[in-house]
Amino acid sequence: MTIPSWFSTVNWSEPVPIEDLRRDRTRIPPASGVYCFTTFDWALEKNFGVLYVGKAKSLHKRIQSYLVDPAKLLILSQRSGTMRLSTSLRHTGKNLLLMEIQQKYRAEGLTKTFIWVRWHECASPHTLESQLIQYLQPKYNTIGKGDCD
Repeated sequence: MTIPSWFSTVNWSEPVPIEDLRRDRTRIPPASGVYCFTTFDWALEKNFGVLYVGKAKSLHKRIQSYLVDPAKLLILSQRSGTMRLSTSLRHTGKNLLLMEIQQKYRAEGLTKTFIWVRWHECASPHTLESQLIQYLQPKYNTIGKGDCD
């Protein structure tokens, strides 16, 4: 298996358990970039344990929207004095995926979900996101249907 040359230039953050980010969201940078959810904490590998790859204008805002604790999810939240749909449900399909995994582990009596998050800061993440999806073959990405970010 040949690893593309562009892949080795992606400088990923250290993988962080989703539970750790839930407690300390300051670790996530405000910069634009790509992010990845995995079921492992070592170097990214093609066709192995990559759940989702996405892009964001603000990694902090986007990743934070996935960090809702399923036990504390609110459908509506009060923002600007009015009740609105929770920002945690803005990307409903992906959040439901993460919540399903988290609830499965909790039902088994485990306190950790074994989901790791990592990110790479870059000025124009759209092309890199496409390349990563094509190369890594994440389980829950829909090929050809990116987020409108």
